[in-house]
Amino acid sequence: MSTTDYPSPARLAKRSRASDAAAPGNTTNIKKERAKRRRASTAEEESTERFNPTTSSILMPSETTKLHPTFQVSESNNDTSSSWSLSRGTAGQFSSLDPALTPDEQYLFLGLETSIHVYSIATSRLFRILEQQQQQSASETIVGFRLSPINQERLYIFTSSGSVTEWDWAANRQLARWSIIQHKTTIAADVVFENRTTDPVLFSLGERKDGKRDLAITPLNDNKNENNMNNERGVSILETSVKIEGFRIVGDGQIVVAYGGTHLFLGVSSSAQDLESSSYAWREVKLGANITCVDITLTTKLPEFDLAVGGADGSILVYHGALGLLGLLPGKRDEDRKKSTPRRLHWHRDAVTAVHWSRDGNYLISGGHESVMVLWQLDTGRKQFLPHLSSPICNIIVSSSGNSYAVKLADNRVVVLSARELQPLATITGLQLCARAPTKTPSQAGTTALKHLQASRAVVAAALHPQHPEQLLITVPASHQLSQLDSTITTTGTTASVLQTYDIRSNSHIARQALARTNATTLNISPDGTQIVTPDIKHMSISQDGKWMATVDSWSPYPQDMEALGLRATTNHHHHLRSSSEYDEVFIKFWRWSGSSGLWELVTRIDKPHLSDRGSAASVLSMSARPRSHEFATIGSDALLRVWRPVIRQRYGSSKKNKDSNTEPHQTWKCRHTVDLSGYLETPGSSCSSSSAFLTSAASVCFSEDGSVLAVCLQSTSSSTNPGTILLDVQSGSVRHSKAGVYFGSVCATSFLGRHLVIATTRSVFVWDTVNDTVKSTDPSPEVQSSLGSRLLAVNNKTHNFAIASTRRTLQKKAGSSKVRKSGHYIVQVFDVDSLSVLSRIRLSKEPVALLSNPHSTEYVVVDAGANVQQLGCEGNKASQPVNTDDMIEYTDLGLSGLFGRQSTGAATNRALAAPVVTAGHTQPSERTGLASVFGDTPPFVLPPSRIVFRDLVKALAV
Repeated sequence: MSTTDYPSPARLAKRSRASDAAAPGNTTNIKKERAKRRRASTAEEESTERFNPTTSSILMPSETTKLHPTFQVSESNNDTSSSWSLSRGTAGQFSSLDPALTPDEQYLFLGLETSIHVYSIATSRLFRILEQQQQQSASETIVGFRLSPINQERLYIFTSSGSVTEWDWAANRQLARWSIIQHKTTIAADVVFENRTTDPVLFSLGERKDGKRDLAITPLNDNKNENNMNNERGVSILETSVKIEGFRIVGDGQIVVAYGGTHLFLGVSSSAQDLESSSYAWREVKLGANITCVDITLTTKLPEFDLAVGGADGSILVYHGALGLLGLLPGKRDEDRKKSTPRRLHWHRDAVTAVHWSRDGNYLISGGHESVMVLWQLDTGRKQFLPHLSSPICNIIVSSSGNSYAVKLADNRVVVLSARELQPLATITGLQLCARAPTKTPSQAGTTALKHLQASRAVVAAALHPQHPEQLLITVPASHQLSQLDSTITTTGTTASVLQTYDIRSNSHIARQALARTNATTLNISPDGTQIVTPDIKHMSISQDGKWMATVDSWSPYPQDMEALGLRATTNHHHHLRSSSEYDEVFIKFWRWSGSSGLWELVTRIDKPHLSDRGSAASVLSMSARPRSHEFATIGSDALLRVWRPVIRQRYGSSKKNKDSNTEPHQTWKCRHTVDLSGYLETPGSSCSSSSAFLTSAASVCFSEDGSVLAVCLQSTSSSTNPGTILLDVQSGSVRHSKAGVYFGSVCATSFLGRHLVIATTRSVFVWDTVNDTVKSTDPSPEVQSSLGSRLLAVNNKTHNFAIASTRRTLQKKAGSSKVRKSGHYIVQVFDVDSLSVLSRIRLSKEPVALLSNPHSTEYVVVDAGANVQQLGCEGNKASQPVNTDDMIEYTDLGLSGLFGRQSTGAATNRALAAPVVTAGHTQPSERTGLASVFGDTPPFVLPPSRIVFRDLVKALAV
């Protein structure tokens, strides 16, 4: 049966109640695809069971009719369409590799997991992406890169599989490729050039099959053929069972410094002419703390060098004349070596994550968890600070001329500073999404528990701008932290309290705005060492015209903090439902877009929108925006459904002249409807009448495409209560139909797709045909035994299909063995809503945290835990035209004037009162004309792509 687009309802008659004035009666009819509808009921039932045509366009039984849904399990089609493909990822998380600057300081190189990004320092914009053309496996990652000191247009990239590629990065062309089979996995690599006539020599550190670490030397031949895939085997110069993590090379490879854990290895070559045939003399030094970073600078007395070692205890050890100090310099007596001790510098209270020598060797630049860059003047012992950086420091490099510093921060941002004034020359901001940190510290939770918490799913509140789908609005942490586990420093985020707007088309950052209380410039560590967390944005929704945004943020104090105040926290163990007393904070905030400031302005904040039985704040489980209207619906753990809408805020004594001006009227948000749904959670025959006995553990709300019907999926904390699905008339707030047993499992997300209601749970995906009253479900693959975490759902109203992103765990048994191995993977599947056949099944490399549908095209947008953004689309589907926002329903005055029956003068008045949708880089022609409508006040580095600017420029000049 084909899916149809239902027509908009007719205009409602005039009502006396002000609460009924938000009906979708001011909308114009959308395009209708006429198709015959078949009903399972008789003609007599149709006359009594369907909605009134003036209030709804979806046909469904009334709540008094007892119909049992017909379940049908669709057969999954394994022959997926080859036209569906996943685009190359944009954004991405910058890796822990040191950045690199060209000698002329015009371009900056940043390493990602599978590519190298080249940025222009003058514009802070992405200039080029260097991506591996051939990958041996999906797990192959970039472990290092190096600019050639002979030709600055040559770049060498090293991967974990042992391959080395040479690039002409200016022309975006791969010149040569080598494959090294020295190690099972390559951990780090670097190249040196003995002189301008010989070939480069590769130093590679890897892990062998027996678990030992091996440092080898391999010469790279001069065969500049792109298809050069000859397997090369190098000469091992160091083998140890110590977990070496990195190394540094002094000069042309005569001196090598390797480090890992508390061990430091210094090797000196016996021959300065031929590195491949020479042997190295090694000395091992064991320090008192784990080594986190190392840097080397040459001195005037070659081959002597100075060594700086950063430790996990916050100290920096400086070895002046490291060869002589460690007894590797010929002629240095042991008595002199024992008298010489390294210099100790200590200011950082946590681990030193970056240390680098200045160009002249008179300064040390260090950074750590404190988000402060420290410049050490070694001669005088003075320190200079650059405080209040946005997040902790991960890497610091100095340009070859010494005039610039490049500082990579933990929040996926890189700042290029001038060495003299310490003023920013360029700021590069990536997508600042990061895995959320657990609420316990390592000392409280333990290493094993901490890893488990960090690996758990964290669904991120995100949305595509309804009018500018190239703009991704996503919640990110206000600050990032660095945690050290197993001698490895990893970046973790706290709660998401900041909204970031990112252009996924031009791969550039647009704006960043705090939506909740933040601790950006205050100490965020309590006396007992726990993290002082900020409120977390749980839900975010935007109106269809992009003028209003609603967010839900929550915050709960630590239980130990409440015990110190003599309070006892109570915890409900049903799923994530938690209640701790009146000290819990839950807010709903309504924001209006301001074109003049380019930010979302807070209009109304509602404290405790849902209440528990003890009067404390109840959690908000789901929120949805009503199409073609300025209304939002929320469902809380108190089983109450609330519909919110804006009203005119009357100010007594204000001037009446503002009524005729073009300024925005003062508005506030209030609850229009409150529907108690606790009765639908009771089991049959239950004598309990208290609504507090049946709390909601999981729920989801969604509107139909025309905004006339609201679907609610509820689950009770009681295991004996079947989950229920409820359909309400949005205009009157009355329940028109309810049904139990439509789905099984914990509900994750719901969405309307035509007449179908798609429900994604942890068990499966259920599609309820609300017209024929039949339910279909997807059957998981036979090899899939269970599902981990929740599912992500997105629907496309233009192609009538929906996408599901989930985490799967498979059980594999080897032949001839009784052991069963568990493996997990992440997949995205696209289903046809009518037949539930699988249109596409694609495996992801990382866990998906957001799945969105482009409202102006047929593509889906996938955001994973590595901050990668990919678009899933079909080649045969073409993008549609944007929706006309002039047909949107505007607000209706619910004040005294609305109570006495004053009517709006029509759509023209509503459009005059509505605020124009203006975002960074986009302005409405009604506000600005000429060149101002194209460029506005937007800085050059956040302008859209040149083809879009040229198109807008031609339109402006043609007027």
